[in-house]
Amino acid sequence: MSEPRATSEPRARLHPAAIAALAALAVIIVAAVGFLVWFLNGPNAAADPNTAATQKLTQWQELFERYRAEHGQLPDLPDGGYCLGTGFPTGSGGTANCRDYDASSYYTETGSVPLMEALASVGTLPAGVSAPVGGTIGPYVEYRGAEVTLLTAEDGGCVAPATDVWNDGAALFVCAITLTR
Repeated sequence: MSEPRATSEPRARLHPAAIAALAALAVIIVAAVGFLVWFLNGPNAAADPNTAATQKLTQWQELFERYRAEHGQLPDLPDGGYCLGTGFPTGSGGTANCRDYDASSYYTETGSVPLMEALASVGTLPAGVSAPVGGTIGPYVEYRGAEVTLLTAEDGGCVAPATDVWNDGAALFVCAITLTR
């Protein structure tokens, strides 16, 4: 029987220019896929402050409903208004306020701590505040009787599922998602 021969055949090698061309092609493909993903995810939707404000309201709605699912009811608070989250601007009274933050009809972050602690017991609190419109900033919530209304300010109209509950006849629209207690 014959023994296999050990041969050292030269391996085919790519020219350095071909390697550079393949690398450039890979970069172009990755960039095109990244652009396609960015484009399909709606780059303008995230940039629209009204859409962002409504998305924030729906995040709060989900957290309230999670609390209800775990505790059998929404957080039990007296009727009144409460800020949803932190990071509101300093306004009247020298406090961080939501709603009409620099007027007499505002709610404070510090007055909202019991609600934030209750909601944090079932999940992560949504971060950030909405863009102010005409001195009104959200999100905030109002407990009134059998209703718990999540509210925010939007410019020129409300984005569904939020509905218009008040507007100033100009740019400011107060938009809401209402829950029942």
